[in-house]
Amino acid sequence: MTTVHVGLPTHQGGLARYAKNFDLLEVRPVATSTPRPSKLRQWRKEVPPSFVFSVVLPPILGELPLPSAEQEQALTTCLEVASALEARCIVLPTPPSVTPTARNKKRLAELLERLPRDAVFIGWEPRGIWTPEELALWSRELDVHLIADVSQTEAPRGSMLYTRLRGIGTNTRLSAGILARVRGAFAERREVFVVVEADGPKRIADALRAPLETSARAVAPTVLRPAMRADDEEQ
Repeated sequence: MTTVHVGLPTHQGGLARYAKNFDLLEVRPVATSTPRPSKLRQWRKEVPPSFVFSVVLPPILGELPLPSAEQEQALTTCLEVASALEARCIVLPTPPSVTPTARNKKRLAELLERLPRDAVFIGWEPRGIWTPEELALWSRELDVHLIADVSQTEAPRGSMLYTRLRGIGTNTRLSAGILARVRGAFAERREVFVVVEADGPKRIADALRAPLETSARAVAPTVLRPAMRADDEEQ
């Protein structure tokens, strides 16, 4: 049975009220104002145990610069926030300037090695021009989950999926057809994390949480078959 978590990249108002409609929230330490650890621990208590916090690493880390004190402090802060929130996910976005070079692979591997792996989903969200083959190879060699917008592209293969759904251009409302295709990508997954960046997030959350059997019959999931983690292949 697939567990689907849906949430937003940020929230306004009380967290308990937010948790009535969503069960996933991205938190961006360093890039935004972050509460103290005591407040973060209170957040954890305000939501059900199944609620997922996802910590998104800031640009100073995603740009893969040379090691610096500022970079070290940013990573320390993010890991402290993840610990206080008992975060299930840590997401590393990389900008278009990070291209598939040997130097970037080395720096990316060094950063990923410092992230906790126990009971935590580690996701890599690359931006810019990459071929599917490059993404599949890097995610496999770095042992990291690839994050993609499955409303616009093929879904990476694996037992878990993290996707960010964005509206396109002036049309920021995702149609029923697009949502059906997205749900098709959930088939045979153990757990799915969906971040909505489009109009009508509550409507989208309700649609994506509907029984998956219907969507699986209507739309066959599309997968990027080479993008498989070693632990997924063993399952």
